[in-house]
Amino acid sequence: MTRLSSFRRMPAPTSIALVLGGLALAGCASGMQTASVSNPDGSISANKVTNSDIDCPGMMVRSGASTWQVPGGTTSTNLRYQGSLGQLARECAVLGDAMTIKVGVEGRVLVGPKGGAGSVAVPLRIALVQEGPQPKSVWTKFYSVPINVPPGQTQVTFTHVEDDLTFAIPPSKDLSSYVIYVGYDPQTAASGAKTVKKKSGPSEPKAASKSKPKPQPPMAGTPQPMTPASTQPTFAPAPPPGQFAPPPQPAGGPNG
Repeated sequence: MTRLSSFRRMPAPTSIALVLGGLALAGCASGMQTASVSNPDGSISANKVTNSDIDCPGMMVRSGASTWQVPGGTTSTNLRYQGSLGQLARECAVLGDAMTIKVGVEGRVLVGPKGGAGSVAVPLRIALVQEGPQPKSVWTKFYSVPINVPPGQTQVTFTHVEDDLTFAIPPSKDLSSYVIYVGYDPQTAASGAKTVKKKSGPSEPKAASKSKPKPQPPMAGTPQPMTPASTQPTFAPAPPPGQFAPPPQPAGGPNG
């Protein structure tokens, strides 16, 4: 098995590096050399193992998804919580024709003027995208990360690790266009909350309990018309896989 590793250091606690550090040490102990490259924008470039033509996909925070607010779109005086993203890390392992990536994310939640102690669900998404003229989503997953804000605390640091981002390596073995994106996804969280609320509404049993008038029996010899297919109840189509919320549009025009 071939293993690759890289880290991005930021002025934040190093818990993510400690969580994933075991894999990096294992790779060094086996004699494999890796190169870690940090770009000026803070993203992690792909790095290559010696005597291998397989790249570990680069990793970065998705544009427009680096912060999260509760409630969203309000003034700072009404803010309860605000989240930001800090340190990122990933470990790549090649086994046969597949690659498995262990992704670590560290973030921070600040308590606003209207916030306080209690449980908070952080909406996070990790996605692997093949960039190009028509970007293709290779792997994506939404997480509702639970955190607890103790009384008297103004901020809480959280970590999340996904250890099974597995996908098939293309026949060309070229992963230079593959990017791991991390970001907040409040849109999916809001959609899930609406779905739960709709299912648990008390109005449905009441509607079902209403008695309906019994239809009068048809007269003998009178043909009965068939119900058109368009009026038959049908299931709603399945929603598409969850995606990141689109980045906010700047005042000067659409986001490039």
